[in-house]
Amino acid sequence: MSLDGSILLLLAACCMVLAALQASEWPRPLQAVMVLVLAGALAASGELASSTSTAEILRWVASPQRRQDLAALLLAEALLFGSQAVRAAQGQATRWWRWLGWLPPPSALLSLFFAQVAVMLLVDGWDYGTLAWLCALVFALLLAAATALLRWALPDAATRGALRVGLHGAQAVAGLWLARPTFHIAIDPVPLWGDRLAILTAVVTALAALGWLLQRRR
Repeated sequence: MSLDGSILLLLAACCMVLAALQASEWPRPLQAVMVLVLAGALAASGELASSTSTAEILRWVASPQRRQDLAALLLAEALLFGSQAVRAAQGQATRWWRWLGWLPPPSALLSLFFAQVAVMLLVDGWDYGTLAWLCALVFALLLAAATALLRWALPDAATRGALRVGLHGAQAVAGLWLARPTFHIAIDPVPLWGDRLAILTAVVTALAALGWLLQRRR
């Protein structure tokens, strides 16, 4: 796997952990509703996932415009949801901030979609409709299990909020990395016997003249 692919894979894992941490702050009824909504959304996107090829994914990742879109999404999410995490960690979350925290992060939904595409590409001999429903149920249950595990392992809300802030910082760094300009090696149009030779001749002439003057002064 290339360096870009490894970083994107780590970024997807970071987004999923963030989604589980954020869901751990939700009330239990809302968690159950979001699991059902997530399963339904993944099942509905099964047809699109089944028609997505590896070449299309590589083309999407290699496109500078798509990288800029992903960078903008990560930076906006890190700023908005990171601010909500700071408010929640400080115990200063107002009603509007709490409502914002109840929205699923878009990066996690995008990561789940690409995970579904990866399953579609790896598994052969299965009906895509059945595979889409299986992916929807398994991914939703795994996210619910990760949410419960994080809530059990980190019972302190301030600790979970601090971890969310740190991961949103990693999101922002990844967004800046994706937004970096692509440098291309420029082809120098100057021929070998053009300006370079003229500059070299001028330097040699100047050095020869300087040596001649020094010899005359002696």
